Amino acid sequence: MPKLPECNHCLLYAQTPYLVCAVHPNGIECEHCPDFQPDANTAPEVLWEPMGASYYNGELNLPAGCSS
Repeated sequence: MPKLPECNHCLLYAQTPYLVCAVHPNGIECEHCPDFQPDANTAPEVLWEPMGASYYNGELNLPAGCSS
């Protein structure tokens, strides 16, 4: 069941491991959901990064020579 990172912060999110949302119960195959509606009651995600690293497309990228 493909679930996008923004699903957890969507008003339509089902809050269950069995369904993703009311509109797309099995998830979607796209990179962005056309029905996404931000839920004001969810806490914003805080992305922590070590010094020298950065996030790109939601993925942590370490500087060259670093191991994870």
